[in-house]
Amino acid sequence: MASKKNPDEIAHLQVAAGGTVIWRGHAYGDRATLQVRRGDLDEVEGRYAEVDPAKVPDAGSVPA
Repeated sequence: MASKKNPDEIAHLQVAAGGTVIWRGHAYGDRATLQVRRGDLDEVEGRYAEVDPAKVPDAGSVPA
């Protein structure tokens, strides 16, 4: 039996390179990382990948 994920758990989503995600009327661009309640994932429009928050680079450490 597959375990069901907790809808209140926070999912960390990273917008696909070159892409845009729309969530709750706001646009998030290329490589943005969003924290979204798992139960609200159906509201996120666009291409993204769920990522491990410990492995997301700090924006201040990425060269421009």
